Amino acid sequence: MKKNISKIFAGPDENIRSVIKRLTKGKEEDPSIPPGITLVVDKKEKLLGIVTNGDLRRAFASGIKLDDPISRVMNKKPSVIVADDSANILPTLFAKIKAGEWPKNRLEKILVVDNGNRVVDLVSFYDLVHTSDVRFKHIGVLGLGYVGLTLGLTLADLGFKVRGFDINPSVLKALEKGRAHFYEEGLKDLIDDNLGKNFSVAADFSGANNCDVYFVAVGTPIGKNGVPNLDLVRSAAETIGKVLKSGDAVILRSTVPLGTTRNVVTPVLEKQSGLKAGEDFLVAFAPERTIEGKALEELRHLPQVIGGINQASTDLVSNIFNVMTKSTVLVDSLESAEMVKLINNVYRDVTFGFSNEISLVAQRWGIDTTKVIEAANYGYTRSNIPLPSPGVGGYCLEKDPFIFIQSAKEKGYEPHMAKHARAVSDRMIDEISKDVLAFMKKHKKDNKKAKILALGVAFKGKPQTSDLRGSTALKILQKLQEAKFTNIHAYDPAVFEKELIQRNIKYVATPEAGFRDADAVLVMNNNPIFENLKIRNLLKLSKNPTLLFDGWSMFNTEEISKINGVTHKRL
Repeated sequence: MKKNISKIFAGPDENIRSVIKRLTKGKEEDPSIPPGITLVVDKKEKLLGIVTNGDLRRAFASGIKLDDPISRVMNKKPSVIVADDSANILPTLFAKIKAGEWPKNRLEKILVVDNGNRVVDLVSFYDLVHTSDVRFKHIGVLGLGYVGLTLGLTLADLGFKVRGFDINPSVLKALEKGRAHFYEEGLKDLIDDNLGKNFSVAADFSGANNCDVYFVAVGTPIGKNGVPNLDLVRSAAETIGKVLKSGDAVILRSTVPLGTTRNVVTPVLEKQSGLKAGEDFLVAFAPERTIEGKALEELRHLPQVIGGINQASTDLVSNIFNVMTKSTVLVDSLESAEMVKLINNVYRDVTFGFSNEISLVAQRWGIDTTKVIEAANYGYTRSNIPLPSPGVGGYCLEKDPFIFIQSAKEKGYEPHMAKHARAVSDRMIDEISKDVLAFMKKHKKDNKKAKILALGVAFKGKPQTSDLRGSTALKILQKLQEAKFTNIHAYDPAVFEKELIQRNIKYVATPEAGFRDADAVLVMNNNPIFENLKIRNLLKLSKNPTLLFDGWSMFNTEEISKINGVTHKRL
C-alpha cells in the first residue's frame, strides 16, 4: 500500500466536518495525498464505501449537515479491483472495461482491495502502466530481418522472453539451427547465448506462443510508381489482431508513411480482435534508427523515439526501452514518431545528394571534388559537407525519401528537394557507368574478355554489412552487364559468395586474385579493409592500360600516377 493512502481513511462515525478539516490540513502538509476522495473503512481497514467531492456536493444540496457522520453520504458499492497487490491488475481492469463493469471515465482513481475487502492501494491507470514490471512481459517480433532480429535478440539478452516470427521459412530454419541469414557484428554471439533460452522462433503466436507486447518490423518496399507497399504491414497487423488480448501492446517499428499506425494498422487490429485501441490495448510507433554494422551497439545507446496513441501507450513502450537504452524521446503523437524516422533519412539523402551534385559540376570544370570539399570544410565550422559517393543506396535511403514524398502529397504538397536529391544520386550511377564504358571503348577492351573487378558490393562498407539491398555497386555492374561485359568479378569480405553467383558475378576470395589481369577496378564502397591494401603492388598485377575508379577517394592520386598505364579517376 502507498504510505499516504491511510491518510484518506475515515471511520464510518466520523462527522463530515472533521473529515474535511483533517484532509485539508493533510493535503497542505503532504501534496502527494490523493485529492478529492475519502475511503470509509472499519477498524480492520475493510472498505465500507467511498466519498468523493461530487458525493459531498450532492449531499449538501439534499440537506445533509457538516456534523452528520460521513457514512451517510458514502457510496457503499464503489467500483474496485480485487487483487493482492497493484502490480499486475491491468488485465483485470481491461476485462472490466470491456464488460462494461468499469466506467471508462474513472481511470484516475482505481481502488484495489484484497479478497477480504481490505484496502490495498489507490492508483491511476497510468500508475499501473508506468510501474508494471515490463521484464515479465513476453515479446513477439514480426519480421526477423536487420531491424527485427537485432532488436529481438537485444531484448532477449536483457532478460525478456522473446518469440520471433517471419514469413520466410528459410529464415526460421536457419535461426533454429543457430545461423543468421545476414552478417551483423556480434549477432552470432547473441544467437548462441539466447537461442532456446530467452529467444525462440515461432510459426505463429497462438496458444503457448501468445505474447503481451508485439513489435512489427516488416519491410515496406517501394513500387515502381514510388508508392510504398504496405501489404506486409497489414498482414502483420492481421496476424497480431487474431491473438490480441486486453492489456497487450503493439509497437510499429517499420518505416511507413505518416498516418499508417493510426489509419492502417490500428483499424486492422481492432477489426481482427474486437478490441478498442487505447482502451483495451495499447499502440505506439517507435522508429528504428540504427546503422547496419553497429545495430547491436546503437540499440543500447541511441535514444529511442516513442509516440503513442495515448499516454499509457507511450509510458509502457518507454518502460521497455528504458531497460535497453540510456534515454528515450517522447513525442506528441504517432505521426510525430513516424516523421522522425523519415526526416532522419531524408536529411541524410539530401545532404549526400548535394555532395554528388557538387561532384557533377566539379568534374565538368576539371576540379578535384574531394580536394575542394576538404578545403571548404577545413577550419570552417559552419560547413560539414560529406564527400561524394557512387550514388546513394541502401534499403532505407533508397526508399524513405519516397515515403516522405508520398506523405507530403497526401496533404497536397510536392517536396521538391527530396525528389531532386534522389534524381541526382541516381544520375551518379549513369555517369559512372558511362565513364567506365568510355574507357573500355577508348582502349578497345573486348566485352567478353575484359575483366572488371568491383571492390565492395554491399550498399556500404563502413561499418561492414552483407546487405545488398539498394546497392549502387550492383546497379552499376548491371549496367555493364547490359553493355555485354560478362567477365565481372567482386571482392567483398562481408558478402556471401552465393549472393554474387546468383547475379552472374564471379566471387574472388582475395584482392590479389581480383586485381590479376584486371582491365578495370571499381572501388564501390568504403570498407576499411580497402584502405590498407598495397594498391601500387596490386595494380601492377592488372593489365595495361587499367582504369582505377576510386569511388570513395581512398587512394592518393600522386602515388597512383607513378604506375605506368593506370588511369586514376575520382568523383
